[in-house]
Amino acid sequence: MGITGSDVAKDAADMILLNDDFSSIVVGIEEGRKIFDNFKKCIVYCLTSNIAELTPFLGFIIFRLPLPLTTVLVLCIEVGTDVFPSMVFVFEDADLDVMTRRPRTKAEHLVGG
Repeated sequence: MGITGSDVAKDAADMILLNDDFSSIVVGIEEGRKIFDNFKKCIVYCLTSNIAELTPFLGFIIFRLPLPLTTVLVLCIEVGTDVFPSMVFVFEDADLDVMTRRPRTKAEHLVGG
């Protein structure tokens, strides 16, 4: 405990509660799950929106079509059009079942199949 705990206990602890309230752990877990879910949504948005930018390069590789845009120009378009709209996911509220779900396994990654 942060207020009533001894210095030896604070040094040995992995986590110190600053307000001596165990409900802070639950709030922290809920906030962490919300951040993880919103980050996954942001990554999925960025990956799916890049399909339209990827097709000219696939046409260049497969059919030998000329490239309409250079690689640097595509990156500039990406930064200008996808980064700011994807920031909307940061401010989304948590799902209703965020605390009823089981904890993630170590095998579950941020981006999966």
